[in-house]
Amino acid sequence: MSLKEKNRILVVDDAKDTQMLLEFDLSAAGYIVNCCDNGQSAIDTLETLQVDLILLDMYMPGLSGLETLRQLKNESATNTIPVIMLSASTDEDEVVAALELGAGDYVSKPYVAKILLARMRTAIRLKEKTDQLEHLAKTDFLTGINNRGSFYELTNNAISLANRVGQPIVIAMLDIDLFKHVNDNYGHDAGDQVLRCFSQVMTEVFRDYDIIGRVGGEEFSVCLPNTSREAASAACERFRQHVEQLSVDITTDGQESVAINVTVSIGLIKASNDDTELDDLMKKADVALYHAKEHGRNQVVDAAYLNHFEEKVNVEENTVVNQEVKTMVDNSSFEGIDFSVGVNNVLGDVELFNEILVMFYQDHYLDGEKLSIAIQKNDIDTAKHIAHTLKGVACSVGAMTLFEVTKSLDNAINMNQQESFNELFSILKPELNRVMKGIAVKLDVA
Repeated sequence: MSLKEKNRILVVDDAKDTQMLLEFDLSAAGYIVNCCDNGQSAIDTLETLQVDLILLDMYMPGLSGLETLRQLKNESATNTIPVIMLSASTDEDEVVAALELGAGDYVSKPYVAKILLARMRTAIRLKEKTDQLEHLAKTDFLTGINNRGSFYELTNNAISLANRVGQPIVIAMLDIDLFKHVNDNYGHDAGDQVLRCFSQVMTEVFRDYDIIGRVGGEEFSVCLPNTSREAASAACERFRQHVEQLSVDITTDGQESVAINVTVSIGLIKASNDDTELDDLMKKADVALYHAKEHGRNQVVDAAYLNHFEEKVNVEENTVVNQEVKTMVDNSSFEGIDFSVGVNNVLGDVELFNEILVMFYQDHYLDGEKLSIAIQKNDIDTAKHIAHTLKGVACSVGAMTLFEVTKSLDNAINMNQQESFNELFSILKPELNRVMKGIAVKLDVA
């Protein structure tokens, strides 16, 4: 038979006796059989019924077999279903026309059961092999998720849909931290196992309709349709936490069992009305990812907090920027913020840095209260998310004292050192208030 236990066949023929005979022969051979009296009925049936092969009569009243075939092959939902034409006519021109329209085969009536069944098996097997090849062409051979080409194709379609219906869409780039160390210390087989486990976690944590793909060696990407920036950041943070807790058991060349732990850095970008080209979004998400790597790894960075430069600045330009920044520090000091660190993170763009500080204030000025409530309620997941996000953003804006104390709280939460929560929070909150007050006063944030 075929790779499936039972295949479903749709018989389309206006002659009841032919329907009955085909249903008897095909059912005896192990097929599931559905029958239609005319072409339009077949088209309507296929809107809700999935079949593996169609036996289509050439001559029927109303919609002819050839016209039915033409409509089936013009619809994306039905154009890959194998069709075998049935007819008592031996008109060569009609046979050629049917084959040119996409019929896979032609059988004369009255049919010989053995011959028909053999041709059906061949058609079904060919379709299954074609499906397998198409799947392999779109799938990463190691992890089983979308490869780069398939990810780009599906994501471009999702972006087009988002533009048409006016829905938000977010692209995230993910990179396994220090993955080269895994390969160097444990071998490429261990690295492959880590990649497979990492991909499995992606399929479990992200939604069924999120598009995930492996776009490089240890680089992955996710497209989150109809998702706000905040929800996407929360989803990526949830994934980061799962990876952080992931332990991959491998056997070394010396037959020793070793548990490998890895972390992931993530950069994300929400598409804007003026920027929906996938290549541009991927580059900007990659800039945020690079920032996450350069500032401690194991964190999620939103590109909204960074300056969107497509090309790297060379060493000489960086030197000029640093000199310019140094002359501006005296006139641009903020309470609790190292202005030179923050503005260097956006390559010296003071206006952009001020905008980022406003966003930082608007997004995080209530984090102290939220953390307090989470700690009091022993809501570890919420406390972990707030502390980890605040840690990454504090580093980005140059609030280094706030970064250090938030980092300590984040580590304590990850290690479940509950006895340290209140002590660390008592240090964090006044520092957070100092930074927020400085931003509010300096930039007149309401």
